Amino acid sequence: MMTHSLRIWAHCCGGCRRMVWLSGISVVKAPFRYSISEIVDDMLRDKMDREAREYAKSQLGIEYVYKSYDLSKVDFGSDQYVEPHIAMDELYRQTASVSMGGMDRSGIGMLITVNDNPQYLDPAPTAGLVPQLSLRQDIRAQNLQGLACSALPESLLNSAGHFAMGGKGDVLLIMGSGYTEWFLDRIKQIKNITRKSRGDFYSMIYFLIFSDAAASAIISPEPDGAQVRIDPRHVVVTRSARPVPAATLKMSPDNRCRVIFDMSLDPRGLRDDIVRLAAKSLTRLQRVLPEGIDVFGIHTAGKKFVDSVAEGCSLDPSKIRMSHDIMSSTGNMGALSSIQFVDECIRQDAIYKGNMGCFIDYGWEGAGAFAFERIS
Repeated sequence: MMTHSLRIWAHCCGGCRRMVWLSGISVVKAPFRYSISEIVDDMLRDKMDREAREYAKSQLGIEYVYKSYDLSKVDFGSDQYVEPHIAMDELYRQTASVSMGGMDRSGIGMLITVNDNPQYLDPAPTAGLVPQLSLRQDIRAQNLQGLACSALPESLLNSAGHFAMGGKGDVLLIMGSGYTEWFLDRIKQIKNITRKSRGDFYSMIYFLIFSDAAASAIISPEPDGAQVRIDPRHVVVTRSARPVPAATLKMSPDNRCRVIFDMSLDPRGLRDDIVRLAAKSLTRLQRVLPEGIDVFGIHTAGKKFVDSVAEGCSLDPSKIRMSHDIMSSTGNMGALSSIQFVDECIRQDAIYKGNMGCFIDYGWEGAGAFAFERIS
């Protein structure tokens, strides 16, 4: 598995300029890969009408997804809850082990987890990672679940702040996307899915588009073979100020007092909000950016969202082709789609030394954008 390094510039409180390095980028996908056609035409055929199936195959812009379930062993006709066949904890351990390699784990001073979906459990699964990864007992920990799909810039800046305030040890960043458990349980309880039953239909769409995966990296103040540089002046985040959210997800009891995930979604309102906030973020970013962005990445939440954000930001379609390709082959990777894009830019030589790329992040809570320069 290839690893890469990333350099971020941060300003410490004394006014000096401090380099913060990110290295050992690792992305681990769940082991079960399916085509959208395979899921809707074979596994969900008895639940979905023809119109819903055709929509899923032609309008999502996604061909393949990775799941934490062996769906061939799932009885979609039963409403019984089924545990994932591989837990997010295991994906976290796999990716973190790659990032840390043979390093002295006592040198990790802070653990940042992003999108720890089952954090409602006590303790949250990520709490168990401290002993499982042999991390030190006095490690600082931060969970950015609430920021979800736009959390990478915040994670990087928080790490820079950790170092600037005298924090000891490197930062281990672990990001996860594990929504299948939520939406599989929901659609198993639905008998017939049509486009007219909006709530059921959107639960099915979210089940289809998300891949289960984890990513990690080591963030350090020490320079060592950086490949990409990010200036914090080139990181912009814009939060939604909408008084009534366009999308919510909460735990609710059903008539048998079984806890289910109850989603309320206004997709057009959510898309309009995201486009507006993404355009505002990119405009703010472009005021301080040098000329010559070679490639743009957009969070891979489905073709309609990607194309709407691109149009709202006046982006040349040729410069976002890579996002469409990634989305088609791996689905929506949730919170880690941003770090996946940076990783793929390096792997595929999408940008060369001295050139810049830009990623537009967004989620239910807001949008953001950051630019990065490849330096090796």
